[in-house]
Amino acid sequence: MFEAQLLISKTTVGTKVYSPWFPRQSDNATFQVEVVQRSDNATLKVEAVHKNSEDTGNGTEVTPAIVAAATAVDIYSAEITALKEMVRFKFTVTGTTGEWVLFRMLPTSWYAAVNAGNTS
Repeated sequence: MFEAQLLISKTTVGTKVYSPWFPRQSDNATFQVEVVQRSDNATLKVEAVHKNSEDTGNGTEVTPAIVAAATAVDIYSAEITALKEMVRFKFTVTGTTGEWVLFRMLPTSWYAAVNAGNTS
C-alpha cells in the first residue's frame, strides 16, 4: 500500500511508471487500486508484473489487469493466481498531454492455493 500518487501523461501515447519490486507473500493475491481523482480525459491502467528472483529483465505482465481502463473515480480489484517470487506494478496513464490521475494502491490480500483433493 502507498498513499495517493499523481501520474501525469507527458505525451499523447501515455506515461508508464513501474513500482519497485517486492517479494510475494503467497502464490495468490487480490490487488486493489483506488482512483481518487482524475482529469476529464485521463485513463489509468494498472498491471501486476512478476518474475523469479534469478530472472533478468522487466518481468512478465500477468492477467487479468488490476484495472484495464479506469475512467471513473472508484475502487478496482483483480484476483491474480500463480504469482512468481517477485512482484511489482506497472501504472499507465493515457489521454492528451497533461491529463492526470490521482490514485493509491490498497493493502494486498495474499492467500495460498488450497488442495481440495480427496483426503480419504
